[in-house]
Amino acid sequence: MSFSLNDKRPIGIFDSGLGGLTVLKCLLENLPNEEYIYLGDLANLPYGNKSTKSIIDYSIKCIEFLQSKNVKCIIVACNTASSVALKSIKELSSVPVFDVINPCVDNIVRTDNKKVAIIGTEKTIESDVYSALIKKHKKNIKIYTQACPLFVPIVEEGLGGSKIAKLAIEYYLSNIRAHNIDQLVLGCTHYPVIIKELQKYFNDKIDILHSGPFISEQLLKYFKQKSKREKAPIYYVTDLPDRFQTLGNRFFNQKINSVTLVNI
Repeated sequence: MSFSLNDKRPIGIFDSGLGGLTVLKCLLENLPNEEYIYLGDLANLPYGNKSTKSIIDYSIKCIEFLQSKNVKCIIVACNTASSVALKSIKELSSVPVFDVINPCVDNIVRTDNKKVAIIGTEKTIESDVYSALIKKHKKNIKIYTQACPLFVPIVEEGLGGSKIAKLAIEYYLSNIRAHNIDQLVLGCTHYPVIIKELQKYFNDKIDILHSGPFISEQLLKYFKQKSKREKAPIYYVTDLPDRFQTLGNRFFNQKINSVTLVNI
């Protein structure tokens, strides 16, 4: 995979909703001179409880839209799409594609941790992609998995610090906490929005990973950073632009001034 350092085209990012903003936030911090186009497929949110065929269909429409905007690469900022649609996405994309799973797995296999837990949507956990990739490199590691389907709507409803969020965390993760894990992997880009609540639940004693920092690290290998360009990201959604803007502003480090509704 190679890029021209003079390629000024934007980086395309898509997710089912707000979650991919946690990836974009890290990219803006670490690659501030790049331009970004973000697509949130709110019309089909959440992806995590949909059929594999539907997720592939949604993902293909998202990459076709981003390609129509002349992006130089695409980040699949959705773990569900990365887990079940990545092969189809790469086959149809005319530009390089980055997923959010492999960078996290690369970090996990470099550590000495013996017990790791993966949490994500129903579809991501059902795919078993994290466990399969990790076991290729660390056969003796103990892996626990847990689907947490309520976490995405909690984030999308802006309920990150609420009692409902804390109850959901206890409901889904009490068994995992009992295993005294070394590392927790947030296998959904929505989940970093509640990372403070998760850290508190585990008494700040474990390492919690999410994909944003590792995607940034990966892209820094391809795009050498020079002077900062002060162009704000461009946002598109397939439904509810006002809602996306309001909720996005609650946890994003840049104000979202404009969101455009598109039909893909």
